Amino acid sequence: MNLNPKQLEAFRHVMVTGSMTIAAELLKVSQPAVSRLIKDLEKNLTIRLFRREGNRLLPGAEAQRLYREVDRFYQGIEQVERVAEDLKSVRIGTLRIASMHTLGLSLLTEGVRQFSLARPSIAISLDVRNSLGILELTAAHQFDIGFVQMIGSEYPGVDVFPLPTVPAVCVLPRGHPLARKKAVHITDLQDESLISLSRNSPFRMRLDMALEAAGVSCKRSVDTTLAHSACGLVAGGLGVTVTDPFTATHLRGLALVSRPLVPVVPFEFAMVLPAHQPRSKVLNDFIHVMKDLFAKGSNAT
Repeated sequence: MNLNPKQLEAFRHVMVTGSMTIAAELLKVSQPAVSRLIKDLEKNLTIRLFRREGNRLLPGAEAQRLYREVDRFYQGIEQVERVAEDLKSVRIGTLRIASMHTLGLSLLTEGVRQFSLARPSIAISLDVRNSLGILELTAAHQFDIGFVQMIGSEYPGVDVFPLPTVPAVCVLPRGHPLARKKAVHITDLQDESLISLSRNSPFRMRLDMALEAAGVSCKRSVDTTLAHSACGLVAGGLGVTVTDPFTATHLRGLALVSRPLVPVVPFEFAMVLPAHQPRSKVLNDFIHVMKDLFAKGSNAT
């Protein structure tokens, strides 16, 4: 049995409108042409689909059942057309982002803000967690993109793209003697109460090596896993901290000042994507936004 698409389209319009005349107007053909298409469909099916009562065209039980399937098919086609059109103009889409805390509470919020304002119809989720969790879930295709501390080796299931390094800054309470300087030399931290990131932080390790190389000894009162917490403790008068410029800028309202640290101790970040996955236009546009923000951060000093 060969069903003619034109016959099915005519049948659907007749079922919806209850009239061959109106169906003909919608299809932009003559009423006899619609009548012929319905008769040919009935002949192909060897089923009588309609009966007339006066001027009324009444579908039988067979027509009702056939209509349900035909309508489901056409709705599917129309939905595909709508999705294709939306994707063409990037009006819809989703973006699942994961970020380590350092970026997720500062730079990523600005990136999402800029991107969302430009594309308000994109559904965005931002999940803040540790770098290992981001790597695992990105490899499992739970995220479209992740931002982590730079890893020293390949990780299975993800493609790793290093981002521009950003120089660390020293965060101080306003009124601190070092705040009068344009830049804080690492030797200026001698005997300062230094609020540090946790010992397993790659940046903490780099900073400790720089302090040791410079022969600098600091008082260590508090360790914390979050740069935001370290800055909050500085604002509370517990000491100074060395952190990324994004967090420092984000928390500028806490009566804090930041100064470049000399010599430079870099923060190294990477962008991770599920391996062997094509990138959507939505994802590429977001990557462009984030690369711009990182470039500005790396040139901040």
